[in-house]
Amino acid sequence: MKEKYLLELGGENTELAKHEALELFKTEKYSPKLILDKKNTIVIEVSKEIKKQVIRRLGMTKRISRIIHYKQEENIDNILKNIPEIDIGCNSFAIRIIQKKEKSESNIARKLGEKISPKNKVNLTNPDLKILYYSNEKSIISIWNKKNETYYTKCLEHHVRYRPYFSPISIHPRIARSMVNLSNCSNGDIIIDPFCGTGGILIEIANMKIKAIGIDILNKMTEYSKGNLKHYDLKAKIIKGDIEKLGNSNFDAIVTDPPYGISTTTKGEGVEKLMKRSLELFAKKMATKQRLVMAVSNPKLVQNKNYTTIHQFEWYIHKSLTRYILVMEKN
Repeated sequence: MKEKYLLELGGENTELAKHEALELFKTEKYSPKLILDKKNTIVIEVSKEIKKQVIRRLGMTKRISRIIHYKQEENIDNILKNIPEIDIGCNSFAIRIIQKKEKSESNIARKLGEKISPKNKVNLTNPDLKILYYSNEKSIISIWNKKNETYYTKCLEHHVRYRPYFSPISIHPRIARSMVNLSNCSNGDIIIDPFCGTGGILIEIANMKIKAIGIDILNKMTEYSKGNLKHYDLKAKIIKGDIEKLGNSNFDAIVTDPPYGISTTTKGEGVEKLMKRSLELFAKKMATKQRLVMAVSNPKLVQNKNYTTIHQFEWYIHKSLTRYILVMEKN
């Protein structure tokens, strides 16, 4: 039976957040279909109820809730005439208005509350469930369960400021997590990061129960990766050496944030030459349709006939740096 879900996206990069969700649900066999796109708020129709361990993987979605009413915009009175009592079991609840056209939030909340059994307790600070009301071109009522939290807030525990070893240019954990979710990999698959640095991407891979392999040419970085993974009680295979070491490993996707500027080291090779060599090396090892997800400062550096770019997202860091998240498939 098909289900609809309301996703409230983080504001950092809504296009990246939207496609992270769509690609993840596609990978996990939910046959997602985008049916409403209002930038920070989207509605996705899927083939079945989404498991909480899949919801937990999301890095750039603030909240996902299951829709129980979805129709053309109409006022709250007409909506409530046509829906049955909202059954929430024995759970406590709160009512939240996401967006509305009607003026009185308290009036909407009161009327929605009348559709819930008086046996259920209101808890405004820590409810088991939240009944959400959204009104725009569509009127939506959805139920958020606190057991189905995304990793939008939780993954901030992986931020560089909380790691024992860090580099100031380390990729943000939300971006790293979204990149992993764009790789078309699931539990039991293997993802390799051939420029693992201090292990930011490896942390997100391992946290999602996906097997992680990291390579770095600097001994210091491999030790930092090991230390950071141990700090979070996570495991990955770490290899010290050139990217040529990638040829000795089997994997299902490559997810990486390679060197991109003066402050990083390429052992004197130069970024442009290193990227050209990397793309050719990766292509020799990758199977058709396997994915390469990269964060780069200049997409032109990774143009290569062996790959088709599926997605490209811009991520503004500051006035002198914009990163591009590229999702590429091996031809």
